[in-house]
Order: sequence, then structure tokens, then C-alpha cells
Amino acid sequence: MRTLPVLILVAALFMSGCDHDRSTGPDADKRPAPIPKPTFGPPPPLESAGRAVSPTSAEVEQRVRQLQKEHPSKARVEAPQKTHDGLPIYAVTLTDPAAPEADKQHVLIVAGQHGNEESGRMVALGLMDWLLSPDGAETLRKQKIVVMPNVSPDAAERDQYDTAEGIRPNLDHGPQGPWSAEGKALEAMSFGLQPEVFVDMHARGGAGVSCDLVLYPMTLPYLEDDNLLHQIAADMVRAGEAAGIPHHTHSLAWPGWSNNGINEISSTVFHYRNFHSLVFLTETSEHNVYATPAEKRTAVGVARLKALLEYGNRRHWWSQSSGYPCNLLGMSDSAFVAVGKTAAERRQSRITLWKNRESLERPKSVGPEKAKEKFYKFTAKEALPSPAGVHVRCVGKMEIESAVLDGKPLPPSETTGYSTWQDSCSTFVVVAMQSLASGAHNLEIRFK
Repeated sequence: MRTLPVLILVAALFMSGCDHDRSTGPDADKRPAPIPKPTFGPPPPLESAGRAVSPTSAEVEQRVRQLQKEHPSKARVEAPQKTHDGLPIYAVTLTDPAAPEADKQHVLIVAGQHGNEESGRMVALGLMDWLLSPDGAETLRKQKIVVMPNVSPDAAERDQYDTAEGIRPNLDHGPQGPWSAEGKALEAMSFGLQPEVFVDMHARGGAGVSCDLVLYPMTLPYLEDDNLLHQIAADMVRAGEAAGIPHHTHSLAWPGWSNNGINEISSTVFHYRNFHSLVFLTETSEHNVYATPAEKRTAVGVARLKALLEYGNRRHWWSQSSGYPCNLLGMSDSAFVAVGKTAAERRQSRITLWKNRESLERPKSVGPEKAKEKFYKFTAKEALPSPAGVHVRCVGKMEIESAVLDGKPLPPSETTGYSTWQDSCSTFVVVAMQSLASGAHNLEIRFK
């Protein structure tokens, strides 16, 4: 473990002629200029430098191999990268192969980005045990969950915060890509999965018998993201406290981790930036001498994750389909929204909308809203060739009489027309388009 470090990014050094050179090859002209290899200040003092703390890298490897042997159809183990010292960085994919792949939500959960934070590794192993038990069956039917239980095995073997090369893997995810094997392994799994949810599990080394944390990144303005992340984090906190450890929660404003905009170098912001994932970072209190028993730390960490994963098994109130509520790009009363018949189709729609967010102007009411007649205008500065939707929420519980987009009446349809549902005080309408032409668009909705 560590004493609580001061997380300060000190300097960046330009390098030439190194193994990380990205300026050669057939696609060199398409790549951004190389960025400096991240360097950091002196690592924090270690309480037990050089001595691995259980679960060690060898113990993690033994356990994931055992899980694969015991559950060959539901647990698949791979190692997308090896570290500087040649240790494999394992990723375990957990899902029910009997359920349709296209209908599954995707989740990536990582632990051990800092090698002297063993509580995260404990929770990762405990979570996999729960997911592969009968209690986790529904979640594996509806979701594909990838767990990376020990992202930094070299550092774990030394009980060190940084890697053997002096890199902090969680801060190796700038827009130009990672330098470390640990960072490359995580991004390889991320781009393959394009997850709805990303969780980064850490530990408060040196805190001892103290509170745990559930944190979430700062988000872009005029989106429901901050509100939503706060609500889910609060549910995770309640679950952790019910399991026996007090918690608190807040936005992740630590320097270098989430406080400097969408291009921040942390793994948390990387997932928000690229996939519009729901992102959380947890901290479990620990210490080499004074600590809550490992079994309880594990149970509390798993309880938090179970509360989060439950969101992927049900329908959120502002969504027309079940799964994580990360498809809305705007506010609940007017937004662009991902559309599609399957989770896979909605995932691609969401990512396309998110990548093109700067060219989109969300729906706005034209004049004061009338009770039963609604007029909206939205704009796409550039054409989108893939499916996209417009989402509005209207006061009162009503039935639609007609919906007209750019002068053309729309049929009821989740893919080429409109769909609608109600909650206790409002009516939701989503208009789905197979593509979105550039320019201004007009939407008229009339209710009975």
C-alpha cells in the first residue's frame, strides 16, 4: 500500500528514436504529431517497497485461470499486452453465450492501475465470483462485462504506485494515445468494447479504517450527464453503506484526473470523451497495518458494483429501451438520442452522435409551448449518415395525434418514425431518422 500521494504532473520530456515513435509507417501522415512520454515526480513513499501484497499478480493469474476452467462457456481470459517485465495484463470477459450478443450492454471494470492498491484487485476478483454465481445470471444474460483485475502487474509485484517505467497508467490516455503497455492494454479492450459503463477501482492507501469514495468525472454542460452520474453514485454509496462502510461522493476534480476539460489524460475522461460512457472511480480505504478486514472491503466493493450493474438490467424513466441511460445527448426535455432496435445499434448511434456533438444544435421550442401543439427546430451543421433520434418531453400525459418532420408526416416506428411513452407527469416523444441531413430541421407534434 501507499500513503496518500500528492498527484501532481510535473513535466513532459520530448523523446526521439525511442520504441514509442509514432511518426513512421504507412499511416504516418494520418496520425497526430508524437506527444511527449508522460513523466512524473518522485513516487510517494512506500510502506513496504519491493514486497507484493495479496492478491499478488501470481495469485490474480491463478484465480482468473481457475475461473476460466470452472466456467469455460461464460469466462474468457485474454492478455492484450505484456508489461515491461513480461507479465501478462489479463482481461476476463464474462457473459452468457446463450443470450443474443447484439442485445447486451457493455461494461469495462478495471483495478490495479496503481500497483500498491490491492483492495481494487480484491474487489475485482470478488465481483467475478458473484457474476459467475447463480445470483449474477440475469446480469450476464443482459450484459457483457470485461474485468481487468490487475492492470499494472509489475507495480503490484513491487507494491509500487507507478509502473517499472515510472508511468501512472490511469494518466496515460491523452488524445494521441497511450505510451505504456498498461495503457495500451486498457485502450485495446475499450475500443473493442465501446462500453456503456467504465469503472476504475482504486484505494485510499494510508487511510486505514476510514470512509470509501464513489467519484465521477466532470461533464460537459447542458447535458443530463452530471445529474445522472450523481444519482447513480448515490445509489452505489447507499449500497456500500448498507454493506458496512461509510462513504461519500463528489465529482472528480483532482488535478490531472478530470478537472481540465474533455481532453484530460485520465482513463476516466478517456471513456467519457470517446464513448459517452457512464464513468465512475471508486476508492477503498486501506493500510498495511490498520485496515478494515479484506473480506469486508471486498463485500462492500462488490455491493457498490452490484447497485451500478442493476441499471443495465432495467429501463430508465427517460429511455424507451432497457439498459444504461447513456444514450441521451442533451437535457431530458430536449435532446438528441441514440436509436436502434438492439443495444449494438444504439451503441453505434450514440458514439456517432457524441463524436459529432459540436456540429449539432439540440431541439429548441419555437416560441412559448402550447399545451397540445409543439414546434421545435434543430440543426446539423454536417450530415450524419447513420441513425439518429430527437427526444422531447412534454408536460402532461397525452396521446399523439400527429408528428411531422420537415413537412412529412411520420408513422409510429422506433426506427423510421416516432415512438412515445409516459411517466407520471409528462409525455415523451422520440423521432428516429435513418440519417440526418445537414441544415435546419423542423418538428411539429400535435396531441389529442
